[in-house]
Amino acid sequence: MELGFQVSSLKPVLTTEQEVFTAFERLREIGYRDLQNQWISRDVPDEAVAEAMDQYGLRCVAVQDFYTDVAADLDRYRTQNRLWHSRYMTVSRIPHEYFSADGLTQYAQKLREMADIFREDGVTLTFHPVKDDYAPIDGVCAVDRLMALLPEDIQVTACLYHTIRGGQDPVEFLRRYRGRVDLVHFKNAALSPDGEEYLVPVGQGNIDWPPILRACREAGVKWGFAEQERWKKDPFVCAQESWQYLTENWNS
Repeated sequence: MELGFQVSSLKPVLTTEQEVFTAFERLREIGYRDLQNQWISRDVPDEAVAEAMDQYGLRCVAVQDFYTDVAADLDRYRTQNRLWHSRYMTVSRIPHEYFSADGLTQYAQKLREMADIFREDGVTLTFHPVKDDYAPIDGVCAVDRLMALLPEDIQVTACLYHTIRGGQDPVEFLRRYRGRVDLVHFKNAALSPDGEEYLVPVGQGNIDWPPILRACREAGVKWGFAEQERWKKDPFVCAQESWQYLTENWNS
């Protein structure tokens, strides 16, 4: 397994070319080498993102966005994957209109068609469930229903925070999709005294990570991306603390 960073975590500070160069330099200084690119401002040319990665020795393992956004602007995401030499295209969420047994059949067909297009570019399609996607349809978890409708070469990208919030045991989920879950996200949360949830660096919240990390290794996970889109302190301090925890506990 390799440790990377989910770039969506830095969305508020990725609005200009200079911000992207500064952010990527700081990630490199922390120790990150691999990225999953998402939510970099459209005002920043994709070529500038590629230049920043090249300058600081970073590589884009995967591109991610909501399924509806990718479907609406497919050529743009194909171009990003080619330009950034990405290996995976990650699409997230089951759109509301497909959240039924019949709807999932239609959605699975849409994903198969999308996977065929990205496969032409040597890119693997992966599906990223969010919390609500784990709700049951006729008594069966919607994610499991969907994945059963898809060919084995369409992967699942598990944000383990969402897996837990969706009521699933992350260890069992990883075992269930062994060999089909190359990418995972490590995101953590804690509760304030008044019961409000907030995101924290990995290892500082309410998730027991060591058994999950072991399950990642057993499931054949290739990359784990630290992720934290909201912070109570400097986002790069959070990125550093996640890096430190994960590198210290990766093989525990």
